[in-house]
Amino acid sequence: MNRPKAVAHLRKRRIISAFIVTALALFAWHFYAYGQDKSQFPEGYDAVQAAPDTHKVIFENDFVRVLEVTMPSTGTTVPMHHHRWPSLFLDWDTGGGTPHFRYRRGDGTVTDHPSHDAPVHPGAWSVHWMQPEPMHSIELVDRPKTDVPRSGDPPSLRVEIKCHP
Repeated sequence: MNRPKAVAHLRKRRIISAFIVTALALFAWHFYAYGQDKSQFPEGYDAVQAAPDTHKVIFENDFVRVLEVTMPSTGTTVPMHHHRWPSLFLDWDTGGGTPHFRYRRGDGTVTDHPSHDAPVHPGAWSVHWMQPEPMHSIELVDRPKTDVPRSGDPPSLRVEIKCHP
C-alpha cells in the first residue's frame, strides 16, 4: 500500500473508532440517566411539592439540592412523598429522647419506631447516607419530654445528589 492510501485508511479507522466510542458513551449515559424505575417516583410527589411544611429548599443548582427538614408536630402525618436522589442526611444530635414515629411506605407496609430516652450531651453532627426513598409518609405519634428542640440548634439538612432523574 502506498503512503497516501495508508494515511487515508488510518484516518478512516480513527473516525470509525471515535464514532463507536461516542455511540457507546451515549448509550451508557442513556441507561444511567434514565435507568431509575420512575414508577416509584411519580410526578407531583417530590418532597418539596407534596410536603412543603416539612421540606424547604435552601440551596439548589444543577448538581445538588439542600433541603431543610423539620419534624411535624405531635399527632401530625407528613403527606406521602418521595426523595428520588441519593443523599446525605445531616442532623444536629444533642441526645435526649427520640420521638415515636411511624414510617408508612407506598406499598402500605408500616414500620413503627418507638421512642427511647438517651442522655443529653453536647451537640454533634450525625451524618447518614441515604439511598433514594420511594413513596413514604411519616407520622409523629409522640415526643418524650426530653426530646425538645432548643432555640439556636441548626436544622436537619438533606443534601440530595442529583444523578438520576
